[in-house]
Amino acid sequence: MKLFLENPHLFEYYSIVVAVLLLFGATFFVAKMRSWRPWLGIGLIAIPVVYFFILLDAHVVNIPYTDDFNLLETVQKLRNAGSLTDMMKALFEQVNQHRFGFERIVMVLMLLVTGTVNIKTQIVIGNLFLLGIGYLLYLGLRKERISWYLFIPVPYILFNLVFFENAYWGIAALQNTPLIFFAMLTSYGLAREDGKGFRIALIAALLTTFTSGSGMLTWIVGVIILAFQKRFKSLLWWVAASVAVLLFYFFFDYQFISSEGTKIWDHPVLNVIFLMAFWGNVLFLDVRHPLVPAFHQDIIACVLLGAGLALVFAVWAVRILIARKPGWAEWFLLGAMMFLMGTGAMFVVSRPINDYVMYGGTAFSRRYMIFGVVLVAVCYVCVLVVLKNFKSWKNAAAVTAAVFFVGLNFVSYFTSIVSIRKLHDELVIDSYFWKNYKTFLTVGENFTDIPFWNHPTRMRDLIIGLESEGLTEFYQFYDMPAQEDLVRETAVAGKSFEGSFDALFQYRNGEYNRYMKYFQFFVTPQNPPKGTFYFLLESQKNSIVLPAVPVPNTVSDFLQKATYYSNNYQYAVYKPKLPEGKYRAWIMSRGESGQWASFSTGKHVLYH
Repeated sequence: MKLFLENPHLFEYYSIVVAVLLLFGATFFVAKMRSWRPWLGIGLIAIPVVYFFILLDAHVVNIPYTDDFNLLETVQKLRNAGSLTDMMKALFEQVNQHRFGFERIVMVLMLLVTGTVNIKTQIVIGNLFLLGIGYLLYLGLRKERISWYLFIPVPYILFNLVFFENAYWGIAALQNTPLIFFAMLTSYGLAREDGKGFRIALIAALLTTFTSGSGMLTWIVGVIILAFQKRFKSLLWWVAASVAVLLFYFFFDYQFISSEGTKIWDHPVLNVIFLMAFWGNVLFLDVRHPLVPAFHQDIIACVLLGAGLALVFAVWAVRILIARKPGWAEWFLLGAMMFLMGTGAMFVVSRPINDYVMYGGTAFSRRYMIFGVVLVAVCYVCVLVVLKNFKSWKNAAAVTAAVFFVGLNFVSYFTSIVSIRKLHDELVIDSYFWKNYKTFLTVGENFTDIPFWNHPTRMRDLIIGLESEGLTEFYQFYDMPAQEDLVRETAVAGKSFEGSFDALFQYRNGEYNRYMKYFQFFVTPQNPPKGTFYFLLESQKNSIVLPAVPVPNTVSDFLQKATYYSNNYQYAVYKPKLPEGKYRAWIMSRGESGQWASFSTGKHVLYH
């Protein structure tokens, strides 16, 4: 699987999908091929799922990233809790407005079964909930007696890299994806309109609440569904349960956090546009969005798509209101849409803006894209149900969705594989930065930042404790000499680097759209080393190691050469991330013996 790190075989993936799609389409026109159709359909469903998890395995490492340390700290507290009260406080410890009870339970179970907490396993578990989300959507089609062939586009929207941050980050993968699944499972249970379904919904709503703060929306969704179903006895039990859960949530070791700044009602039109952009965020591309006095086309597309999804919801709600007796799919899909769209509303309420969202381009964190992705998939199923008695329209909707979903799937991989490769390479050397400089490469704006809390000793003590208790293997990749000895012990005398090296800087907008110096380092080796290699910048005080991340080919080169990565490598940072100084530039890689070897480029970098 690690072969997919150096070569993600994207051209092969595209070719297989296109070939199988064409064969599948041919079965509707060639009678002799009709018997192939079920197997080709199953293949089309499986291919994006398999490719997604192959890339996941290749790029994810068992190294904590940002908020993962917070969860690991609470697991450590749970392990060392001296009383039931201490255990409860650790299990439901507040993080901002959230209580990550479910995530901590999964990590504790992992600890009990394996004796350690494996971040990679945690990420895989979180992403497996995508299969559950897909299955619930499939049930929606099956309940309406719609051909399973029309489900084929769904995996291409669910299993892509639009939301790569959510897919490849431990706490995000174990939070947002299960959150959506549990919320949809709540709607599934209530849609059954029986006692067993009600119990399923109660348990799922409880899990949703203690997976993320927005999970509290499930109780409101439940009230609305039960009220319209006229199940008033169940509604009373539901309200009682919600009151009990919310009282515990807000009054057991909880501190209310006030929010300062712009209020949503100060700019209602701008924030409605922002909300629609969130709903349609699946079109927010992983490309640079500079701060310029112009609208960004992809975010405009997000707003328009969000408006279209709002229209689908409005039609669906009216359809239920005028229906004599709505069925299971109607209630289930209504609940799923209410939760996903309500989450977007909560996001905007907590982060209101006072300008057009289309200007800045930094409004969304990619871990929130999962909500837009699932919302689009849910709305697609809704459209099929509405059109189920209009064969030609239904088939046209399915073909349109297939083109859109597969196209978006292809674009997301082409633009974002390099992003997950970059995170992989940075995490691998986080231990070098921590061991030598008490900072991380992956976290913090300044070189002097002490993640995660900027506390002088908290992170140090946490890492020591986690390592000694076997809860993490933070130093598993750390085998470089200490920074003060790095060049002396690895430099190859009398031999220069074979290839070209260059560096440049420019001013570009960084965090909070502030203009800052932005340094880029480029290298093109004559013979690319096997595995990851590094820029080594040596000054009188510091030896800074930065990963040389391969640069993707242009689209034309990709099609001509049938390979994703070019022979060029680069890395870029904003000025505050590294210490100022005059650096000698080296290229460091593992030699044939497996030992580190550094080769001088003969060039200097003035970093100031």
